[in-house]
Amino acid sequence: MPRKPLVIGFIVLGLIATAIGASFYAYRRAYEYFANELPILPEILSQPRPVSIATPSASQDEIIVLPKAWDGKERVNILLLGIDQRAGESERAYRTDTIIVFTLDPMAMEAGILSIPRDIWVPIPGEFEQPNYRINQANFLGDAYDYPGGGIALARKTVENFLGIPIHFVARINFTAFENFIDRIGGITIDVPEPIYDPQYPTEDYGVEVFSLPAGLQTMDGATALKYARTRHSHNGDFDRARRQQQVILAVREKLKNPQTLALLIASAPDMLRELGSSIKTDMTLDQMQQLAVLAQNLERDKIKSEVLDQRYTEFATTPDGAQVIIPIRARIAELRDRFFSSPVTVKAAEIRSTTP
Repeated sequence: MPRKPLVIGFIVLGLIATAIGASFYAYRRAYEYFANELPILPEILSQPRPVSIATPSASQDEIIVLPKAWDGKERVNILLLGIDQRAGESERAYRTDTIIVFTLDPMAMEAGILSIPRDIWVPIPGEFEQPNYRINQANFLGDAYDYPGGGIALARKTVENFLGIPIHFVARINFTAFENFIDRIGGITIDVPEPIYDPQYPTEDYGVEVFSLPAGLQTMDGATALKYARTRHSHNGDFDRARRQQQVILAVREKLKNPQTLALLIASAPDMLRELGSSIKTDMTLDQMQQLAVLAQNLERDKIKSEVLDQRYTEFATTPDGAQVIIPIRARIAELRDRFFSSPVTVKAAEIRSTTP
């Protein structure tokens, strides 16, 4: 009798929120790999095992192993960092090409994706040469100067100070892992809003090539999806780039809702975990990733909002040493923060309190 597939939910910070389909046997192999071999998650050994659910007459092959549902009541904010670490590179520190904050409200069953441009000029905590830097340098400085907790810890603190919100979890991925993952799920489909022509897209060997893509519905493999998410050659530069990255994330989510896509991943789940293991750094445990992924999968599409800190919230400027940066308009960002990181019920209650004598 064929084994029933299990959905292992992983929220992977770097551009992918993934659910890996696996049989009971493949899941056990994957779980043991996380528990005994994956260096970034040593604390997994102390986590409880998943719950097995079966009918009285079921054989072991029919048991479906399910991750626990996320039972928290408070909003969860997750910082995703994407670094430009190319194949074969092993430098000590990297800047972040992608900075995204995911927010999940388990009570209102709502979520949000907020993209932060990498050139925003902000204070970075710590004893460094200058008080302000581009925000994409926080991860680099944290790793290069041995900040407690490294790059992801300094990036977390920088974003917390900048937005005025708590960051509960952080995940950092490189784009090689992202590209491989897109290929494994058979590509993604995106409605490209306008033609793209980039005559200087950076290549793996630090050269350039032409990247072009027509407008309209496009099916992309991993390499094309990565270029689509990274190119800066469009009318609004990094702001358009951030919106494209959000499109990619949502396209991955839609693709993973297809049972056939999950079935394609059944046999390759343990291998995928090994590939991702060398490309991810996170402070989430496996159980936490599973539980949050289950919550994310249950959200309706119209309950997922998205925002970019674009020209409505920022302005361009040049520093005294000639660097081109983006200056945040603090009052507008504060208004967005209060709206974006609150559910309608919370906002309404706050309005009532403010008008009550």
